Amino acid sequence: MDSFTASHGNGLLRLHWRSGAFITYEIAVQAARTLEGLSGGQALPILVDITGVTGLSPEARAGMIAYRGFSVVALVGDHPMGTVLAAFARQSPTPSAYFTSQAEALQWLSEQGGHITAPDSSPHASR
Repeated sequence: MDSFTASHGNGLLRLHWRSGAFITYEIAVQAARTLEGLSGGQALPILVDITGVTGLSPEARAGMIAYRGFSVVALVGDHPMGTVLAAFARQSPTPSAYFTSQAEALQWLSEQGGHITAPDSSPHASR
């Protein structure tokens, strides 16, 4: 089963982690490469759904903190593990925030200078 789906549309990258996923460094690298391919190497805003993620390896966490491929990051989750997973984002040099509402996350992204226009309807990539 794929660990994530990724898409790009209307100036926004989206990454949705499969419920029950444990994110290893290798899986995080796969996601980053997929997103780089979708963005054409541009630093774009990203909406990341971490609802249902069960954990993150220390290596994956370190890699995600160091990665600079996004202009701004909004994490969306709805459980205590989400707040734990999002806590590391405060260490990132990329502006990042955690939300329990996708609508609030999208609003925040647009306020950060992301030129987001409408819900995503473009092709998806899965891994």
